[in-house]
Amino acid sequence: MMPLRKSYFVSLDKQEITDVSIPDTTEFEIKATENEIEELNNLFKEKDKREKNAVEFLIKPFNEWGADDEREAYDDYLISIYDELYKLGTTETKQKIKRMRIKE
Repeated sequence: MMPLRKSYFVSLDKQEITDVSIPDTTEFEIKATENEIEELNNLFKEKDKREKNAVEFLIKPFNEWGADDEREAYDDYLISIYDELYKLGTTETKQKIKRMRIKE
């Protein structure tokens, strides 16, 4: 039996995944299984770790090498999140992500 896909709304600003659309929020509608939602939440957590690490390098002067690596890792996770949203997204979500030109 195929896993059940439900509609969810993902807010990147708030890093929230809900089953109800929230007015006045930039969100992406997706159709996902529980496992796919768990994977998306893991990507959020990894992105947060990378963001914190990148900020730590800002307070350590003259360590640009490490800061560049952390910024790149943060960017990679952010792109992975958009890739996942695109893969799971509705037609409208896919169009919204294409218009953002995240990957060219």
